[in-house]
Amino acid sequence: MKSRIVVFILFIIVKLCSGSANVYTDEIYIKDNYNRIRLYHGANFVNKGFPWYPSELLDAAFVTNMSSWGLNFVRLGMMWTGVEPTPEKYNYTYLNVMKQIVELLQKNQIYVLLDMHQDGLSSRTGLYDGIPPHIYDKFPPPDHPYPWPFKNISSWFLNYLTEACSHGFQCLYDNVAGATESMANFWRLVATTFNSYSNVLGYELINEPWAGNYFANPFILLPGIAGSVNLQPFYDKLSKVIRSVDNETLIFYEPVTWGVRLNGKYFGSGFSHVPGGNNYRNRSVFSYHYYCSILQIQPVPGNETIPSFDRILCDDVEGPALFASTMIDVKQLGGSSFLTEFGGCDGSPTCDEQLEWALTYADKYFQSWAYWGIVYNDQDASKRITRPYARAIAGEPNTMQYEPNTKTFLLTYTIDTSIKQATEIFVPSLVYPKSSYNVSVNEYIRWKVDPTNSNVILVEPVEQGKKNVLASIKIMPTQV
Repeated sequence: MKSRIVVFILFIIVKLCSGSANVYTDEIYIKDNYNRIRLYHGANFVNKGFPWYPSELLDAAFVTNMSSWGLNFVRLGMMWTGVEPTPEKYNYTYLNVMKQIVELLQKNQIYVLLDMHQDGLSSRTGLYDGIPPHIYDKFPPPDHPYPWPFKNISSWFLNYLTEACSHGFQCLYDNVAGATESMANFWRLVATTFNSYSNVLGYELINEPWAGNYFANPFILLPGIAGSVNLQPFYDKLSKVIRSVDNETLIFYEPVTWGVRLNGKYFGSGFSHVPGGNNYRNRSVFSYHYYCSILQIQPVPGNETIPSFDRILCDDVEGPALFASTMIDVKQLGGSSFLTEFGGCDGSPTCDEQLEWALTYADKYFQSWAYWGIVYNDQDASKRITRPYARAIAGEPNTMQYEPNTKTFLLTYTIDTSIKQATEIFVPSLVYPKSSYNVSVNEYIRWKVDPTNSNVILVEPVEQGKKNVLASIKIMPTQV
């Protein structure tokens, strides 16, 4: 009788900690309701103008192809201007189209992150309406008109550095003219609309937030100050409203983009807790992006190789620092982490080199990821980001490696005997056509092809009772 009560209590705990996608965060990982570690490979789909939804995700054949490539995740731009084009008048036609997209993805076992996307805040500050124009127009004017302090804008990023943009962000954070409350109402509607979908993995509060008005307070450019003074209180307000209608789904939150290379009070993310406080450590995900800075400032032409100095800065300094500092943040704050953007290049050899570096490091740290770039009907793009990976791990991960030249995949993990579900490894046909691969495992495990999906192999322990056993799986192409 006591054992039944314990099982029932554990079941209730798991249900309370599970999101709409039946996942929670624990010990830096996203885990499912069987306690397996889950990994996601996917892409971004964001339409930065009317009609605000990515029409390619209404193409059923393309969505099916994505699933067959092993992409089980979409970061979907949920655009505030699309939802609220006029004050407090919500566009349910847009929301219904987004529901169609989510449902089609659900049918193909693809998870969704709803991302309030913006770049440069507003069309009033040079780019597009990341926040609705009626919100920005309520703000008092900045001391100088856009694009001050510049005469001309030569790069999209310079829009952030204009006083008009920085001032607008500060107004949003400070709830000037009820801007934070309006954004919270947007999120309340989105969460209410989508919290019943089993494939909605999370809500991302805002994409690439800017520090705030550094003209009024230059110290705000220190990422730790921006995070503690502006972003954390802002996120707490938004998350409180979301949690009033959805207390389960994961909330994704970002630091300023330059706040993920270092740690500390001034140069780290600036967060002391996840959105909503420590009670939500098991439902929060630290979202971060990686684009090597030197290659953004000085792009390398596609027909040239990356200079040695640039490669060292990217591959030996900045990139490793980003992954390491992210792990430190997550261990301190709780929750998990997710590389929600990387790539953003043109498919040249230079681009492929940087993509492969990021993919390799993501595997090393067991990080889920979402590629930024065009994959719609682009076979070359799909091949660049398609690789075998463990999408569910029934134990403590040790090593995951893929060598694209030899097409060799290796996974090792310590088996958790309390987990009765199999480890799942996606073996894409784009890499191994017609199942042209061999699988070798050590004596502690056995494997079989998933009867419901020929691209997936299932790995289980030979003996359920053995503890602290290391499972090892290697996949290689069939030798001709």
